Amino acid sequence: MRAGFVRLGGAEDEVVLEFLPPGKTSSRGLDLHPDGHTVVVGYDGAIRLVDVATGERRTVHAVPAAERLTDIGGVLFDAGGTAVVYTIGGATRRFDLDTGREEQLACYRQFEDALFNPYVVQPSWDTARERLVVFDAGDLVQVLDGAGKPVCEVSTASPTTECRGAALSASGRLLAVWRVSRGVVYGHRDATEDPTNEVEVWDVAAGRLTARVPLAWEIGELGFDPSETLLVVNRGRVHGPFAISIETGEPAWQFDNPHHPNGWGTCYAWAYSPDGRRLAVGGHRTSALHIYDADLRQADARALPGYDDQRVRRLVFSADGTLLATGGDFGRVFVRRV
Repeated sequence: MRAGFVRLGGAEDEVVLEFLPPGKTSSRGLDLHPDGHTVVVGYDGAIRLVDVATGERRTVHAVPAAERLTDIGGVLFDAGGTAVVYTIGGATRRFDLDTGREEQLACYRQFEDALFNPYVVQPSWDTARERLVVFDAGDLVQVLDGAGKPVCEVSTASPTTECRGAALSASGRLLAVWRVSRGVVYGHRDATEDPTNEVEVWDVAAGRLTARVPLAWEIGELGFDPSETLLVVNRGRVHGPFAISIETGEPAWQFDNPHHPNGWGTCYAWAYSPDGRRLAVGGHRTSALHIYDADLRQADARALPGYDDQRVRRLVFSADGTLLATGGDFGRVFVRRV
């Protein structure tokens, strides 16, 4: 498919929409409207809406050229789909699609007032999009309500560790924060004596740390299972997914590689459906996208159609769970019926 082209599916086609923006869309610069009728993508310093039924694309907002050194890192619809939360560098902003009004929700400057890496940490919602995780100056991880007001704040400031991810549970009740030594990640000499590599689990309403879950390796995707008793992660950003008990820190289950008995499955991204009954796992190349029964995780899970010759790094269900939008490192976007 050539850049800028769109393919529309028929009434019986499982692939509803396929398109490749005229510019390389980042894996996180993609979201699906809760109602499933619009895709939002961020690339070349602008936010664009794509109509799922027609493939029509229109630009709704552009950031000043002086701010485009890192481009738009992520875009997220709010619960009503009337606003988009997006990141540019270390800034997280909310853009109202009806009025064009913009407000800043959080902002940090890497190595100046925080250690957050804008290529690694990105905002994310709970399932109902009522609470939002953002990253702010002072190495603060904040949980905001739908109006942008803080409801919880966690300091990750440390001379030797760095926060490299945070996520909310489905209900928004729990917050997971991944903290790891710079000696572990980068081999920095001033942090080689610090072995920290763990996920902190916080009670959002109480602002209280409830658990520390140790890790044996670096991770990619970070989140919770629907029961909110397990952390679900990628191992080394490529393998998994893998579940760990929050209470005991012990492994609960993992996805294996059917071709290598002692290996792990390939996974660049995963997402539970809003009702928690299905689990989508994104891998690489043909038939790399599968839908599993979330409880059974059976090996013969349904592979979704559509040739996707990229690492699938972003998966988003519509609120009713009937559509799934996916994107990856080549910029190709699919919307499929599931």
